[in-house]
Amino acid sequence: MKLGKKKDADASVDEKPAKKAVKKEKTSSSGPKLKRLNSVAVSQSLVVVLAGVIAVALLHFLVVQPSAKERFESLKVLEADAAALRLNQYFDQVQKSVNGLATQPHVVQALSSRNEIPATEVQLADSLPGIEAVHLFPYRDIPRTSSSEGLLGFSGLELARRAETGQRLFPDAFPRDNRWFVQMAAPVRNPTSNAVIGSLLIIFDSGQIQPLLQVVNSSLGGQLALVQTVSGSSRTVVSNGSGSGNAESRRLSNPDWTVAYTPAKSSAAPVDTVMIALLVGVPALIAAIIVWVLLGGAQKGLRQDVTALIQWAHKVFGGERVKLPTFRWDMVASTGEVLYRLSQVVDKRVAKAVETAKPRPAGSGKSGGGAAKGGDEPLFQDKDMPDIDMLDGDEDVLGFGSGDDTVFGSGDTPDVEEVALPQVELSQDIFRAYDIRGIVGETLTAEGVEVIGRAIGSEARERGVDSLCIGYDGRHSSPDLADALARGVMAAGCNVIHVGAVPTPVLYFATHELQTGSGVMVTGSHNPANYNGLKIMLGGETLSGEAIQKLYQRIQTGDFASGRGSQSTEDVRRAYLDRIVGDIAVAAPLKVVVDAGNGIAGELAPMLIEELGCEVIPLYCEVDGDFPNHHPDPGKPANLADLIARVESEGADIGLAFDGDGDRLGVVTNSGKIIWPDRLMMLFARDVVSRNPGADVLYDVKCSRRLAGVISEAGGRPIMWKTGHSLMKAKMKETGALLAGEMSGHIFFGERWYGFDDGLYSAARLLEILGIEDRHSDEVFEDFPDDISTPELNVEVTESSKFDIIKRLGESGDFGDGNISTIDGIRVDYADGWGLCRASNTTPVLVLRFEAETDEALERIKSVFRDQLQKAAPDLVADF
Repeated sequence: MKLGKKKDADASVDEKPAKKAVKKEKTSSSGPKLKRLNSVAVSQSLVVVLAGVIAVALLHFLVVQPSAKERFESLKVLEADAAALRLNQYFDQVQKSVNGLATQPHVVQALSSRNEIPATEVQLADSLPGIEAVHLFPYRDIPRTSSSEGLLGFSGLELARRAETGQRLFPDAFPRDNRWFVQMAAPVRNPTSNAVIGSLLIIFDSGQIQPLLQVVNSSLGGQLALVQTVSGSSRTVVSNGSGSGNAESRRLSNPDWTVAYTPAKSSAAPVDTVMIALLVGVPALIAAIIVWVLLGGAQKGLRQDVTALIQWAHKVFGGERVKLPTFRWDMVASTGEVLYRLSQVVDKRVAKAVETAKPRPAGSGKSGGGAAKGGDEPLFQDKDMPDIDMLDGDEDVLGFGSGDDTVFGSGDTPDVEEVALPQVELSQDIFRAYDIRGIVGETLTAEGVEVIGRAIGSEARERGVDSLCIGYDGRHSSPDLADALARGVMAAGCNVIHVGAVPTPVLYFATHELQTGSGVMVTGSHNPANYNGLKIMLGGETLSGEAIQKLYQRIQTGDFASGRGSQSTEDVRRAYLDRIVGDIAVAAPLKVVVDAGNGIAGELAPMLIEELGCEVIPLYCEVDGDFPNHHPDPGKPANLADLIARVESEGADIGLAFDGDGDRLGVVTNSGKIIWPDRLMMLFARDVVSRNPGADVLYDVKCSRRLAGVISEAGGRPIMWKTGHSLMKAKMKETGALLAGEMSGHIFFGERWYGFDDGLYSAARLLEILGIEDRHSDEVFEDFPDDISTPELNVEVTESSKFDIIKRLGESGDFGDGNISTIDGIRVDYADGWGLCRASNTTPVLVLRFEAETDEALERIKSVFRDQLQKAAPDLVADF
């Protein structure tokens, strides 16, 4: 591959020392660069160690310290409560003893004869421990002035008068000669006539109280003090120990007395910080060593590959024909292939240049000489060779910091295709608070769902999801919409697993069973037959709010990933039934009427209940997308009329109703009484909390005010939250709640189940509870309070106005002395009831509900809401 003549011997000899000098210079300069390359491993290891240190610090400040403070405050409260209990019990017992002494015959006799009073006082002084003085006063013979000697003072005389006049008596404390004393009094009555014949006053040494002020928790230490407050002035009667900081006080049964606990020290960490540092730091250090070793090995392999590549390139471009070596690093091998192709191009050009070259005259000038010299040199001289040490200066040679995934990266980042705005017009109104829903053929078409599917697939890939499940309900439009959805998802490069026509909870179950954590359910839920929609879960999160609006924005901007996803089919129905039957046992063979409302639950619900050992009487369990008998909405009393009649005629133990996609449950007792979901939640809460004391239980703003009390009495922690299945699931994850429920009938079990809303599983849990009862379902629910209430009431408005009405209602509404909550809409709680008005997130209506202790209170609250609604929206027909 040399161009022109060979160089003469002199030139060759003269050039060698220059080459050696260059090589020596490079060798001497390689040291610092090698150190920089070595620092890659060191710096990456330091990053791991630093991450461990940060983890220890965050764990300490975000977990250990808050936990210690919370534990410390709890211990303070317990200490103060325990001390108050001890003191109340002690003074109650002493007062009873004083009252008992006042009834003794010799005390009555002494007051009758009067001359025996001094002897009796002496005798009584030994009757109880700690007595410093005893005084007996005949009726209306209490001195008006105190004595300068002894312990009898004005407060003691006043206490004796109170006893004589039959007033309520409390112990009293007073100081004398730098000591504190406690005095107690009791009336002395004639045993025959019960008339007051005098009073008994006993003065005790306050030292008797000091043992009761011993701090129970020795690890905290501190001070307990009995404090008396008179006319706004507080003084410590007796104390034990020493403390600093804020005191925790409790009022005793004596209104003038409090006990105050002051801890000796501030909150102490319940977890050893050093131990935490070891638990986090040691693995971090080991990880850093592993990273350092791996990067060191990678560095060595890369250096060897690059050295071989440069040596090969030097030979090839120097005119030799050498085979391309085998490299371990893909990026080096790719570079070698490019250089190999480049060498072939150069060979062809050199050959062509040799053929066309002509001799030049000797005196043709510098140009010719320059050409000859250039032709004598190889294309790459030693001084032109890429120095391997150039790589040493690249601290990110392995691509860890540059974002380049060609070496160690995942390579899974989706290709994003910026496409033109979709031809399909999609209304933003169908992208609702916790799902996508519209009218089929109008706001929701197959073409539109395909575009939505592509947006969902793109969002899934962005979240690292490569497969999702698709299911659909029994509506006529659902199969076509599911197919369109799948096409869109696969066009984004995401795989689809079809689970077929199933209830929504079965789709959710499939995402767990098939370990995708992601799925889309095509369903119109409880809405009329001409509605349909999508419920979406990605990466374990049910999309709502901003996440759903993000899909709309992605469609509007054409921000789609592209690819060719695959599709497969899985039937999880049998696995779903087996999982529930394996978890739940119904002790008694109940007789159950099942009304599926011609929804998709009509296939599995009767099968599940039969396998649980119950007798099933099916009602409207044939899947029919026209819903010919009634709307599949168990939240409306009219839709439960046939179920009630069938339960009564068959003498069934219970009636169960499901909505169109099987994620909501309605219940009717043996007598035909509707059990609204908030009362059903009372039964579930009592059951779940009985096994999990202190568990959080969520309920939405539409539920009864009585539910919180039942949860608290059972030992749980009630939390009110917004309406919406996706919002409720997100709150369950946030709080770790084991149970949640909505007035609409969505019940979420986190105990023994997956935490999603499941009407079928909830029905099975209800049958499990009723199966161990020896009472009718009517009697079981009689255990719980039941105010007079309305079902959900709907006032029709427009989609665009419903939220504005709620906003105006909140800003200008006058609800009297009620407590207003704006968690979701406007809820106003009164002493005798409550009312709610909120905008539905699924249909163009305002949802109202009312509850009160009496019919009069119910009508009063309804009237207040009616008046305020008409002020906020004068054209509104508020006919509830």
